[in-house]
Amino acid sequence: MPDNPLHPDDAAAMREPHDHAHGELRQELSNAMVGLFKQYFGRGPTDCRTYLEPNLVIVVLGGGYTAAEQTLFAAGKWHEVRQSRTAWQDSMELRFVETIERLTHRTVKAFLSANRQDADLTVELFVLERETVSP
Repeated sequence: MPDNPLHPDDAAAMREPHDHAHGELRQELSNAMVGLFKQYFGRGPTDCRTYLEPNLVIVVLGGGYTAAEQTLFAAGKWHEVRQSRTAWQDSMELRFVETIERLTHRTVKAFLSANRQDADLTVELFVLERETVSP
């Protein structure tokens, strides 16, 4: 089996884009999301990267688990932490969506959220309404 089972074109498509289109917007979105975590969760992630696609905003945040959450993980209480995090993320939906809509000038059609302890990652995904093109 080859080391890289992906077709070369597929592997190239998965790399970070080299152009810096929307770089300022991506940075604004990242800063705003980290700010919301700091303000409403009491601690912000240590890493954040925002990806933009035509109808998607994907925010990947890392390093945000608290010492209390880490203690619960060590005690085998990962389910409780995940449940608590999910409840918090659900309660933040209006704030998250308002922030994305304000900065992108687009309407959010759907918001999805997930977190993973063993990789210390949180993903906030926003599906945007299609842009309407004026004739």
